Amino acid sequence: MNVLFVCSGNVSRSFLAESLMKKEMEALDRGSISVSSAGLFAYPGSPPDPVMVEYLAEKGIQAPQHQARRLAGENVHWADLILVMEKEHARLIEESWPEAKGKIELLGRYISGDQTPDDIIDPYGGSPYDYRLAQAQITMAIKSLAKALATRQEQDFHG
Repeated sequence: MNVLFVCSGNVSRSFLAESLMKKEMEALDRGSISVSSAGLFAYPGSPPDPVMVEYLAEKGIQAPQHQARRLAGENVHWADLILVMEKEHARLIEESWPEAKGKIELLGRYISGDQTPDDIIDPYGGSPYDYRLAQAQITMAIKSLAKALATRQEQDFHG
């Protein structure tokens, strides 16, 4: 399974989600799940947000070498599941790649369960509170998503 995280710039939210998800998949021994990220408006080659790199370090995760990349058709076609941070991201992807509609979900869905999912705000350049909120939301969502994907994989394997 190929999982793609998408945000605006691919330096904060999707970068953090990708890094955390890779760590979760490693912990759950799920090497068959590939993880990547991209940004709708990314400046290719931009480095990750230092605040997010520091957050990963606090969690004992070595930040991967990362350069922002802009979302392209090849990413959309590669992905089996596209997790976006905002409803607007989903709309923009569906507008450009209508065939992707069935595989796009809001990452916030994995915080709230099946209730109406919240957008995960963009903390880039914001206050420490904005960063703490986004980090907490993404961390909770990734833990829930990882468990859901591991369960789905087990069911597919045994079913």
